Amino acid sequence: MAVLTHRLRRHGAGLLLALGLLGGDVSAQRPHVGEQGLKAAFLYNFTRFIEWPTFAFAGSSESFDVCVLAGPAFSREVEAVFAGEQVAGRAVRVVFPAPLENLKSCHLLYIAREQGQAAQHLSDLAQMPILTVGEGRRFLEQGGVIAFQVENNRVRFDVNRRRAEATGLIISSKLLRVARELWPA
Repeated sequence: MAVLTHRLRRHGAGLLLALGLLGGDVSAQRPHVGEQGLKAAFLYNFTRFIEWPTFAFAGSSESFDVCVLAGPAFSREVEAVFAGEQVAGRAVRVVFPAPLENLKSCHLLYIAREQGQAAQHLSDLAQMPILTVGEGRRFLEQGGVIAFQVENNRVRFDVNRRRAEATGLIISSKLLRVARELWPA
């Protein structure tokens, strides 16, 4: 698993394109890379194509906090992918389970479909410079920034551009070009 995680991080954008965006089959091509592993790799790679406003960080030494509201298996995948990495020149700290009262300190927040209250969390964080990632169309309708979609055994993603702009996040055109769907259309 450590070798695979290292490869997922190091081959970043190329692997992101090859596995997920341009046809990464979550069951056939790489049986040892499951859907959770691909989604964790996507999270890391999203951070390479998104710019956070300077006011998102209290100081130059503040860590980049990745918060996970998901089960322990996915949380471990995320922790493995981000281990030893930096985002925007900052050390990464993976927080799981993310304490609900501290979600405003997150820079990236993943909310699993099975977690309740996604709409409430998204409403509470609506104006914060937080990349919110979840699953399904409903997540975007509720105010999420990026939502995973699994279609034909392929992990894809949609982007809510309006929400990203409202939070001050700048999403690279490279990432937008490979999104399955952009909101609003």
